[in-house]
Amino acid sequence: MLDYVCLSATLALPAQTQIPVTLEADNRTGGWRVRSMFGTVGWLTAEEAAEFPDMERLRSAGMTASTTAVVDLDDVAVNLGLAPWHIARNDQPEGTVLLAGGVAAGLDTSMSSDVQSSQIEALGTACVFVQFHHVAGSIVVTVDDAVLGLLGQATDFELLTQLLAQAPIAARAYIADGMVAVDLPADPNNLFAPSVPSLPSLFDAPLIPTPLPTPGEDTEDAMLSFDPSEYLESAEATKPKSQRFLTTPQFDDQPATEAFEALFRKHDLGKPDED
Repeated sequence: MLDYVCLSATLALPAQTQIPVTLEADNRTGGWRVRSMFGTVGWLTAEEAAEFPDMERLRSAGMTASTTAVVDLDDVAVNLGLAPWHIARNDQPEGTVLLAGGVAAGLDTSMSSDVQSSQIEALGTACVFVQFHHVAGSIVVTVDDAVLGLLGQATDFELLTQLLAQAPIAARAYIADGMVAVDLPADPNNLFAPSVPSLPSLFDAPLIPTPLPTPGEDTEDAMLSFDPSEYLESAEATKPKSQRFLTTPQFDDQPATEAFEALFRKHDLGKPDED
């Protein structure tokens, strides 16, 4: 619901009317102007826009956003979607045709050796563009050239399989709580959506986070393979004994140990002990 409404436009419309609108960046205020075919119906303030930080990518690219708004006399509610999901974190794969959405289909991410479950969980709540591939009778889904998961057997997605035989196909995928679902068309008469242009990224890091080390896995980080003997001078050193040996650092690693155990064994919590 907008705090600032243009009554000269909204009062001229019937009550409870849904209209298409565009959001135009208002660089003077840091907010967005909500414009319709009937004129400006209101403004999204900088404070309100701060709840949707990904929209700054549109501002940086000099682009507008298209959506809908419900006008009810002096009230205007703009549909901005769910903040983490309304703008994808990556770009639509080049040369692909984008599917329309409406039906969610879960991915089996356990079959991927490219992306670990810890990396998916580290993405948090996010939207990404993915691409489909027909491989050996299965529909495999990739994100930025990494295998994300398996959608299912090609025989269960005959229409998608037929489309893949004609052109590279992409879709939006939604991630939350370590689970991934791709957005497939709900209307067989409306299969495709407009392609999405490239947007500047707000993240310097790669889309897929670095995987966490598994318990017992060796790490290349020298600080994690600390050897106190490296900080001791040899017995042949000529310095006085009192100056020859450094004090071995003492580390209280118990909290870190407990934190890592809680992280990697969280799926075992709550399970009854076996006799």
